Amino acid sequence: MIELPPLAAATGLRVTREGGVAHLPGLVRACSIDLANCPEAERQQACAAVETAAPKASEPGQAGRGDQRYFRVEVSFQGLEVERVSFNVPETEAPEALVNLWKQRGE
Repeated sequence: MIELPPLAAATGLRVTREGGVAHLPGLVRACSIDLANCPEAERQQACAAVETAAPKASEPGQAGRGDQRYFRVEVSFQGLEVERVSFNVPETEAPEALVNLWKQRGE
């Protein structure tokens, strides 16, 4: 599990799906959200997805083994000692909120 700084200070979020043996461009799209300037409802949805995904974070180097895909979550912060937190969540353990966010907001 990863310790997240307070998400009230989060300014940006990027979620990508990576890994797997075959490169399929349609599955690699990224979801980027400017948390500092988005509507409050979108911000709450995005922060809730991050909060449910953090407990599912894998140990470094564990996600993406073999043909396993994973979601890479990167959160940017402002006004804290920590500027960025990133972690990986295996696709098989990804919470529905994170998967839906990636599907709905993917580029």
